[in-house]
Amino acid sequence: MALATKTRIVHAALLALALWPLVHLGLVWRYDLSPWKLAGWGMYATPRFGLIGMEVFGRASGREPWQQLTVPAPEVRAEAGAFLEQHRWLRGLASSSRLEGVVRAQRPDWTELRVAVSYPVLDRATGRVRLTVDERLAQPPGRISAR
Repeated sequence: MALATKTRIVHAALLALALWPLVHLGLVWRYDLSPWKLAGWGMYATPRFGLIGMEVFGRASGREPWQQLTVPAPEVRAEAGAFLEQHRWLRGLASSSRLEGVVRAQRPDWTELRVAVSYPVLDRATGRVRLTVDERLAQPPGRISAR
């Protein structure tokens, strides 16, 4: 390999290394990804909270009140743990469809599901920690939800 080619490769790598923090900042800002992932430098400016919680609600029809799933089956617990770990890093981009499918298998009488994930975030405007809730409404299979 010629010296000029090696020099171009090194310059391209250095340019990518220099630009990645800006790209990562845009991804975190736009998609609410965790600044601790994807080799971002946001981990040095944002605390990482271990606290994350989730509640699952369901109802048979739109006229009934929401019921909380208080005693999940082991399969639901396992899928909920996997979803929460994915949500910790991807937040709003994490897919809850597998969790919804397992919950529907446990509670086939529920036609509507609501999954609420709560987690603390550092509020940039105030410098305080606040609790944020990512709430997802799942319609019956085959029906498109308007979010």
